[in-house]
Amino acid sequence: MNKELIKKIAVSIVGVLIIVYFIGKAVHVNSSPYQTELVMERNIRNTIETKAFVVRDESFLTTEASKGTIVSVAEDGKRVGTGETVAISFMDSASAARYVKINDLESEISYYTKLKKRVGIGTNSPSSYAEIIDNATINYIEAAQNGINSEYNNALTTLRDAITTRQLAVGTEIVVDDKITELETELAKLKSGSLGYSEIASPTPGYYIGSVDGYENIVEYNSILEDVSVNSIDSYLSSNAEKINDNVMGKLVDEFNWYLMCVVPYDDSVKLSEGKSVFVNLPNTAVGEITCTVAYKGEKEGNKVPIVLKCGIMNRDIANLRIEDIEIILSSYTGYKISNDAIYEVDGQIGVYILRGDIIQFRKVKISESYQDYSIVEKVSDDSSYLKQYDTVITEGTDLYDGKVVS
Repeated sequence: MNKELIKKIAVSIVGVLIIVYFIGKAVHVNSSPYQTELVMERNIRNTIETKAFVVRDESFLTTEASKGTIVSVAEDGKRVGTGETVAISFMDSASAARYVKINDLESEISYYTKLKKRVGIGTNSPSSYAEIIDNATINYIEAAQNGINSEYNNALTTLRDAITTRQLAVGTEIVVDDKITELETELAKLKSGSLGYSEIASPTPGYYIGSVDGYENIVEYNSILEDVSVNSIDSYLSSNAEKINDNVMGKLVDEFNWYLMCVVPYDDSVKLSEGKSVFVNLPNTAVGEITCTVAYKGEKEGNKVPIVLKCGIMNRDIANLRIEDIEIILSSYTGYKISNDAIYEVDGQIGVYILRGDIIQFRKVKISESYQDYSIVEKVSDDSSYLKQYDTVITEGTDLYDGKVVS
């Protein structure tokens, strides 16, 4: 019995040792002494993210009909001349609603009249409109998400035109005479009564904006570049809107140029200088990227610097900017983002080690920009000795040299 027990124990021990051996072997096979990363092409932007206060040369438009309902007829950001009608004041909201409905009906009649002329006219292949409808649908969804009425209405019209055009292409019969008659009958009824309105004209030339926000007088436009400091800009950004009188119905922007006042970290400010042109992105608006000029760069205050950017672009999206998140784009590169731990200098040549199969190879790189943890490397397509997309770069490892076989 003792011999049998000893035999069983010995067999068990041998089994355990075999299992341990194969586990160790598997771990050895599946582990590597090197950490790697796959090289991918990227569009990389170096930006300063901050908040800006927008200053324009604004003056209030007023009306005597303070108890009426105001409807703008000029688009925000549109340049208007002296005496040009920018809005209409109605005695009550019902009259204003009738006026808006009349304009809508006239637009619909115009649309169907143009459509009538297109019926029976040859069109392109129906399949060619698929992409047009897809793009129009995407633009419509984005416009709905942005919440800008003019943008939404334009996108809706474009989508409707795209669908109608395809219907004509596949031979769908569209009878518009009855629709036009119906719209004209409704329009005649609305026009039969008096609307009771008065027109509001622009007293001077300028860019019209049909709304006010109470921040128009926070900063004096004519002295915007005087006494600029980190504290003053911070106070503008945290200020409360002022109360607006009831007779104010909009405003005019006189000067073409407007400004963004912001504060940036000192380390980032070294790449900004007065007179330099920069791209500025407004990520939370429909504006997108605009070109600005650094109009003012202040002295260092602690670890911050006051900056004033000037822009000469005006449209309906820009017209209502005030306190906005912005990104000042210092540089933009299309290249490879490589960890600085992977970059070496070998025989006077800057490069990295890559792992190709079980062989380590050295690849040269051209560095565009370097930061604390990584560098941006240029694409070099015409020289096989340089790093390429999809190479596997070694970021951690020892005893690296070109041609080494990894066992």
